[in-house]
Amino acid sequence: MTDESRPPGWRLFVASAVGIMVVIAGYLVASGLVDNTVYYLFPDEAIERQSDFPDGTVFRLAGIVVVGSLDLSEPITFEVSDGAETIRVSSTGTPPQLFAEDVPVLLEGSWQEGVFGATEIIIRHDENYEAPEGFEDDE
Repeated sequence: MTDESRPPGWRLFVASAVGIMVVIAGYLVASGLVDNTVYYLFPDEAIERQSDFPDGTVFRLAGIVVVGSLDLSEPITFEVSDGAETIRVSSTGTPPQLFAEDVPVLLEGSWQEGVFGATEIIIRHDENYEAPEGFEDDE
């Protein structure tokens, strides 16, 4: 079929239909991203923006486990700080093997009556590996 045999306004119809499909696809992608966004905050930001994340709203909290605050009984409780603010944390999950005081962590969870309820604990570290003291390579 050539362009001359198509009804008048056909190109406008096709262009409009494609435009509408692009807008709908963009809306679906954008709304999916917003619904699945998990915010990453440090303790001072989390306290400042606590009203933006009411109880039950999931976000990530990054900080360092405060020395002397770790209690490994069930539930695990500890404090996380960024040097400016400190937040009390409670977790019922099993912590990672390297979890300890004075270790940087990334926690996923939500506020629960003023305490951060962590559902996941992740150890933060850089990409540089250092062998433990006393380790010798057999090569």
